Amino acid sequence: MVLIVVLHHEQIDYLAKTHIIPETYLTSNLVTGAIPTPNMNQRYILINFTTDSVGKLQIILNSESKIISKDIKVYNGIIQSLDRVLQPSNAQLPDLIIANEDLSIFASALTLTGLSDSLRLNEDATYVPVLNFPTISGSGNTPSPEYRKFGYTVLVESNAVFAANGINSLADLKAKAAQWYPSGAAFANDYTNRNNSLNQFISYHLINKTINYNNFLYKLNSVPNVTHYEFIESMYPNAMMKVNDDLSGLKINQDLDRGENGITILSQDAGSKDQSAMNGVYHLIDNILLYTEATQSMFLNTRIRFDIASLLPELTTNGIRGLSGKDFCFPQGYLANLTFSKESRFYYLGPRLNWENYQGDELMGLGSYDLTLRLPPVPPGTYELRYGYNANQFRGVAQIYVDGQPIGIPLDLRIMMRNRGYLKGPITFQSQNGDVKMIARDHKGALRRIIGTFTFETSEPHYIRFKSVLEDPSAQFHMDYIEYVPKSIYGGATAEDRN
Repeated sequence: MVLIVVLHHEQIDYLAKTHIIPETYLTSNLVTGAIPTPNMNQRYILINFTTDSVGKLQIILNSESKIISKDIKVYNGIIQSLDRVLQPSNAQLPDLIIANEDLSIFASALTLTGLSDSLRLNEDATYVPVLNFPTISGSGNTPSPEYRKFGYTVLVESNAVFAANGINSLADLKAKAAQWYPSGAAFANDYTNRNNSLNQFISYHLINKTINYNNFLYKLNSVPNVTHYEFIESMYPNAMMKVNDDLSGLKINQDLDRGENGITILSQDAGSKDQSAMNGVYHLIDNILLYTEATQSMFLNTRIRFDIASLLPELTTNGIRGLSGKDFCFPQGYLANLTFSKESRFYYLGPRLNWENYQGDELMGLGSYDLTLRLPPVPPGTYELRYGYNANQFRGVAQIYVDGQPIGIPLDLRIMMRNRGYLKGPITFQSQNGDVKMIARDHKGALRRIIGTFTFETSEPHYIRFKSVLEDPSAQFHMDYIEYVPKSIYGGATAEDRN
């Protein structure tokens, strides 16, 4: 019998666009994780590496398609020949998890808590790109993003990981969650309540942006041999996690000073089930992930530095963050965690090696700007709040507010100095012009302004506002990074390190 499959025009179009990336990549450019540029269907192609029976390196796309002839150069790009058609999943993220029988316990809990319904947004159909934003210099145009997608990341324990911890059923997981999160006892049978113990357990595994394996950490402009880290807010109310690199891979909440080795995020193996969905990705982890008192203690004894771009989930989900040399301007409403007045223009400037910026990128306000940024929650305690920026003659002057209250006198970003309330930049990142490198600590414009010391009684988000006080629409407001520095660090018996 011969089976003939007829594809409609739309199906042929989708299939073709699945295989086309509007950027050139040689196999020598590929690393484990997602290719940085999505295909023409706005889907990311995942890469992993393996070896065949004789030890020859093989490059696998989306866990099943192998490159058999590589780096074929043609006049307008590169062809990578595959042994089979790419077939990315069209499922939403919770359905992809539910379909994997090896994840049935986690999937059952995800469904029971109703948190699977929190992972189903795909794209903002009301968003219309704006094509005529002026550049920072005012000549020409800077594009707004082509689309506004929603995305999620889920960290998942497999049935095997649960079994190794004495959990062999959903009932076992419910019982364990009640022990791990005893504050949920009053809501024992109300699984959709965010205070329920099982709900707390699952929600700490959920993140409201799409983070492919190679996008957990951004390493551009870092000096050699430093530990890279990222602080990520989870969907557990007012709780975050730390991810850092380690000799054994990516670690969650590792705190070696206190004997916490952390949870390992496992990279995807060739031939494993697809972990990338239409609206996100899941990653397997090697042990039980919990938000504990030890986790909070780690944050109370750690300098918590956020690249500003990390606080805007849309930049990661829509493939904007980390795009070297690419700039975008944003219409009002595109960024959920940052609001600005109609008189403001707001830009993301992709990483440049010759910029003295943390992770190489920056965000920029222009016009008579008035910007309010939502900061992530930290455990209750006393913190020094710092704002990292790069001063130069093109900057402006801004009044800073924290949680609605004005703090101190306006900050003049044009002045390059070290004075009371200012710190030099860290020693962990650098700029590079040709062969000449300069660490941030030695650059006269790389500064950290101590905004103030604050005691927070509860775990909740905080808000920082920057309002221009100059009548100069060309004056720039530069945003690089924010630091929460707990009292144990800035006021401890040991002097704070220069990192």
